[in-house]
Amino acid sequence: MLIDALSALSNEYRFMILDSLKEGRKRPQDMEKITGLTRGGLERHLKLLIDASLVEKESYVEEGRAKVIYYLSPEAEEFLESLEALYNDFYKLVIQRKSPDEYKKEQIRVLSVKIDRVNESLEKIEGMRSKGEIEDRDYLDLKIQYVNELITYQKDLSSL
Repeated sequence: MLIDALSALSNEYRFMILDSLKEGRKRPQDMEKITGLTRGGLERHLKLLIDASLVEKESYVEEGRAKVIYYLSPEAEEFLESLEALYNDFYKLVIQRKSPDEYKKEQIRVLSVKIDRVNESLEKIEGMRSKGEIEDRDYLDLKIQYVNELITYQKDLSSL
């Protein structure tokens, strides 16, 4: 089971899918836009993620048409958080072996990248909102989450 999960994480597209699902439930067409994959390619990656118990899907009917939505399994959410924390601890140990100045520069670089990613996500949800691709409630939930992340990263940056 662990090897299936780690194998699923070893592909850039599957990692992009998982990263987008951390933000919430997604329809296939939303993930096609994010990843640039065709429907067939996306479905192949989603099948591997489902088989690895990282992603789940829900089928429903809307306006007489069958629809599907994908989301992270509860176990995947916990697994990905733990994996990220484990990697961060590992990375800190590697960086701490460097000189204090190198460590500080690296921390600033990492936090800057994180801040840039959050800002990109904020821009993306603004675009989705202006196109009517996201409901107001989901938009507000995501915006609050991203702003809280920005505050945390800014505090970390100011403490260096």
